[in-house]
Formats: sequence, C-alpha cells, structure tokens
Amino acid sequence: MSHPAPPVAVIGAGVVGLTTALAILRRGVPVTIYAQDPDAPQASSVAPAMFTPYAGPAPDRLRRWVESSWRSFVTLAARSPESGVSMSTLREAFYHRRPTEPWLADLLQPRPLPPRPPYALVRDTTRPAIDMLVYLPWLRGRATAAGAALVRRRLQRLHDAFDAGHRTLVHCAGLGAGPLASDPAVRPMHGQVVHAPNDIHLGHSIHDDAAAPGSAYVFRFPDRLVIGSTFQPDRPEPGTDEPTLDDILRRARALLALDGLPTPERLGAVRIQVRGAARPARGSAGVYEDVRLEAESLAGGRRIVHNYGHGRMGVTVSWGTAEEAADLALRP
Repeated sequence: MSHPAPPVAVIGAGVVGLTTALAILRRGVPVTIYAQDPDAPQASSVAPAMFTPYAGPAPDRLRRWVESSWRSFVTLAARSPESGVSMSTLREAFYHRRPTEPWLADLLQPRPLPPRPPYALVRDTTRPAIDMLVYLPWLRGRATAAGAALVRRRLQRLHDAFDAGHRTLVHCAGLGAGPLASDPAVRPMHGQVVHAPNDIHLGHSIHDDAAAPGSAYVFRFPDRLVIGSTFQPDRPEPGTDEPTLDDILRRARALLALDGLPTPERLGAVRIQVRGAARPARGSAGVYEDVRLEAESLAGGRRIVHNYGHGRMGVTVSWGTAEEAADLALRP
C-alpha cells in the first residue's frame, strides 16, 4: 500500500536546504529532501566556515537574517557543541577603513588593535565558527531524526517534485538552482582551501580583506587549520590545483608574518587534505549574494518557495533565510 507524499519537498541538501528542512520539521510538518548526491563535494562541505555577513540583499532583510542566524549559532555553541559550532576569536586586517553597521557592531563587539602597515585597521571579534566537516552531517542527522525522508534523485525540473505528489516545494538547490529556475543570475564562484595541522600553535583565526584572487585567511578549529582562499568566477567544476594552493599558502604565510607569528613559513608544510568547490553566487557584475527568497503561487494551490543565491554567506544567514522560507512555505 503506497503512502501519500509529505506535503513539502525541499530541493537540495546543502546547508541551506538542510536548515530549511529542519525549520519546517520543527513546525510539525513532514518533509522530503531531494538531493542528487548528499555525499558529493559541494560548497557547504568545503566552506571553513566563519560567521561573516556580506552586503547583498535589501539591508533590512539582511539584518533580520543575520540576527536570526546569530542567535541560532550562539545557542548551538552553548548547548550543542557536538554540532561543530563554537565561539572563536577572529582577527580582521583591513587594507582600507570601512564602516560597520551599528547593528552588526552590536553583535560582533569589535575590539580595535594597533594598526600594522599595510593594514589601516586591525581588530578582534568573537563570533561563531562552524566546522562544516562536523556541522553538515550533524544537520543531516537532526533532519532525518526529526522524520525527514532523504531521496537521492536528480530532478530535471522543479515540477518533477509536484509529479511525486508534493504540494509545496522549497527550492534550495544552490548552484543547481540556475538551470532549475531558469535563472541566469546564478553563477559559480570557485574556491580552494588547505586543511593543515595547527603545528604553528595559532591561538586565533585571522583574515584580511584583499580582493582578487581572494582574501587570505587562516581559520582555527579544534583539530586543524583551514587556509584559504580563492574567488574564481565561472568555474563550476570541483577540484584543486597545485599552483593555486601554493599561492594560497604564500598569502596566508605573509598575513601571519604581519601578525607577528614567529614561524609562519611552517604553515601548511604538512597537509591533511585539500578541497575545492564552487559557491552558488547570484547577481550581476560585482554582486555575488543577491539571495532569492520569495514564494511563487501556481495553479491548483501549489507553491514554490525559492531560497538560493547565498554565495559566500550561505552558512552565515542559513537559519535566518530558513525561518523566512518556512514561513512562506506554510503560509495558508
């Protein structure tokens, strides 16, 4: 005897899709999650990730998403350390002074440090650090434990999920959202990182605000360092290459030398692994985080809620956009 499909389907099992599924499940509504291959390398599994908002959508919406996600991650750090979320010190080195929105400064509580040429501003903040090698499997486990069905299937079109009996689709396909939604604004932004042991005894994370080929950073996690990165437009395939990895390490060592680390040349001498994937950016030239979060009503009471295009801040705003997507999906 066949059973009717749950009313809601979530398309995509990255951090945005899994978080959105959890937000819906917590409201007592069953969910089916569709993913081509949840175990394949993707932006969510490659991301370091440090809580870092980027300007993109309307400021009021961005603030709401960031503040909601902040509360969720701070709670996870305090109550569920097994999630891979912890509070961590991040040292930021800016080549140019830039204002921080007052509401964001209230969250981050920046602590200025003496400037160090060529940086115009150096500061410490305490913010959530999310170990994606732990957090993504934890999210999936929480979703399935709450009753989500995980279906390994590549949808050729969004309406395939309607054909399976679902009434509402929440579209969180990340980079795959472009062809599924016929959205030419979605584009890949490739990044590469190096995982290495913390044999330099770094006590904090650090990054700068360099532009091309990407900011330099060394993010500290309990069992390793994650060193990055690159920001290569229109490169969709996963993978890494040695010249790029060597350049990442060179820039990160220079950053640590300016920070006063006595032995930066040892950074990355031993590698645990290297990882590369494309972020799901969205927007016109110079815009990478134009998140699409809106409902589309169709005939017969069917509904598609689009929640994609998060670019570099998919983890950072994941809980905020998930709650709004759940509101739209379950609205009468």
